[in-house]
Amino acid sequence: MRGHEQNALQGDFGEAWIEVIAAGCGFLHGRPTTLDLQKADVQLFHRGVEQGTYNPAVLIQVKTTVDLRRLPDGDYSYDLDTETYDVLRRDDHAIRRILAVIGVSKDGENVRLHADGTLLLGHGAWVSLEGMPESENGKTQVVRLPVVHTLDDPGLRLMLRTYGVRRSTPVPDVNAWETP
Repeated sequence: MRGHEQNALQGDFGEAWIEVIAAGCGFLHGRPTTLDLQKADVQLFHRGVEQGTYNPAVLIQVKTTVDLRRLPDGDYSYDLDTETYDVLRRDDHAIRRILAVIGVSKDGENVRLHADGTLLLGHGAWVSLEGMPESENGKTQVVRLPVVHTLDDPGLRLMLRTYGVRRSTPVPDVNAWETP
């Protein structure tokens, strides 16, 4: 299989991984748009009210890699392309963006069938890059993914509670008594 095809299949696997976890945890999920022009692969919703927000939602950019690194403190490290980094670090999205990175095996084994179920093989985490500084690199930016930001029910709930709810809107600095 050629590199481009392998990357596409890995990406599809990662997106399906997030959707399977979301469905298993009772979250609504789906494709945010018909074209992938927003650096967002999966939209995730929590049904109901959370912190005063009805149906909180996030957009998740999913990366799947055989090169997810484990840091000495247990967190993960990933080299994200700067174009995606720049989109995800913006703080003016109507629906906030999250990066989820899933590390898979280099040997290509992603699924194991067992007598009592099917096991997805891999590990990963998520992070918000909102408000991060501009990258000084031309091609990639190293991002840290906290190991506590798990890709499971508690982790997705934390994601939606933290980034899916409403936030205050910045108000422009205007003096109504001053004439232009």
